[in-house]
Amino acid sequence: MTKEKPAGFNRRELLQATATVAAGYTAVPLLAACSSSDARPAKIGVLLPYSGIYAVLGESITEGIRMYLDEIGNQSGGRRIEIITEDSQMMPDVAQQKARKLVEQDEVDFVAGIVSTGVLYGLRDYFDSAKKLLICANAGGNKISRELRTPYIWRTSFSNWQPNWPLGDWAYKNVAQKVFMSAPDYGAGHNMVDAFANSFQALGGQILGMQFTPFPTMGDPAPFITEIQGLDPPMVFCFYSGASAVAFVQSYGEFGLTDNIPLVCAGFTVEEDVLPAQGTAALGALSSLHWSLLIDNPINKRFTSAYKNRTGKDANVFAVQGYDTGRVIAELLIAVQGDTSDVSRMIDYLAGISFDSPRGPFNLDSQSQNPSQHIYVRRVDEVDGALHNVVIEDLGAFTDPGDNSLG
Repeated sequence: MTKEKPAGFNRRELLQATATVAAGYTAVPLLAACSSSDARPAKIGVLLPYSGIYAVLGESITEGIRMYLDEIGNQSGGRRIEIITEDSQMMPDVAQQKARKLVEQDEVDFVAGIVSTGVLYGLRDYFDSAKKLLICANAGGNKISRELRTPYIWRTSFSNWQPNWPLGDWAYKNVAQKVFMSAPDYGAGHNMVDAFANSFQALGGQILGMQFTPFPTMGDPAPFITEIQGLDPPMVFCFYSGASAVAFVQSYGEFGLTDNIPLVCAGFTVEEDVLPAQGTAALGALSSLHWSLLIDNPINKRFTSAYKNRTGKDANVFAVQGYDTGRVIAELLIAVQGDTSDVSRMIDYLAGISFDSPRGPFNLDSQSQNPSQHIYVRRVDEVDGALHNVVIEDLGAFTDPGDNSLG
């Protein structure tokens, strides 16, 4: 289901005029021309996990933000930009303390980051009451685009619905009409399963069973893989990320399922950050996501090359989300000419932000406050001696429906 993006606000033209800034790496003169009388630096509070199982995600997002800001000389809208980082530790109570510190003590202009849906939900009421902008660079909990929507939280990442609803339709038509499902027992896991199941069942697909594994640590994956092996379904759908994704996929291979039962998954399960550790057990896995390392567009080629030169590592979707977060903040500062005192005015501009991203066309939707973006079906193949996700189909642009009607 492809949804059209509503028309932007009347300030959209100003933002579109700057849309080529990153593509040519000629941003500094343009940004400097948009001057502000405020000589203070624009402070970005970056709240991410830098310890624990998702530390790599936090580091990748931060590196992406810094990379974009470095490209524009760490200034926008006539203001120098500073980053203040805090470790959320993937714990809602810790994240709330750190958010208060960033907002009330450091007096940041924005907060960006957040990996975990649970952390995002825990911060929702604070940012709503504080009337401070939070730009979420990962956590995809559907409720933030639906019943918990607040004008003060916007996403540069995805909703959990986005990669998975189109995949359910595609998998039914291209892989199998029956499926067994596996995901961690927390908000994101349930969101991903529900979205896939909604479109899959709408076509007549049959769900043979579901398993929800312990979170945040799965423990020994063998009992869960044994259950799948015993049922011998024609297809498995799963969602895992980080260390859990490595454990699940490795065990899937060790039990001999890789070559016998097609693995269809939310793209994070086999993303670039985990593929090296998963090894050949991941070969052939089919996934959907809003980005791939091998997307053939000029912005992505330039981004992936620059990221590899900068870090010595291949980029991943989390780095892309960080990179685009940096750009959204920079373009917002241009739009308000560096004046961050009027949050309502900044919110008006957010819905008009649109540019070409490494992921393809990027548009912030005014209803869901989440990107409208293309979703790609990918297959894990060996490319030049390493495992990568090769795009086999572009499913088109999808926007979160803004309610629970589609899972």
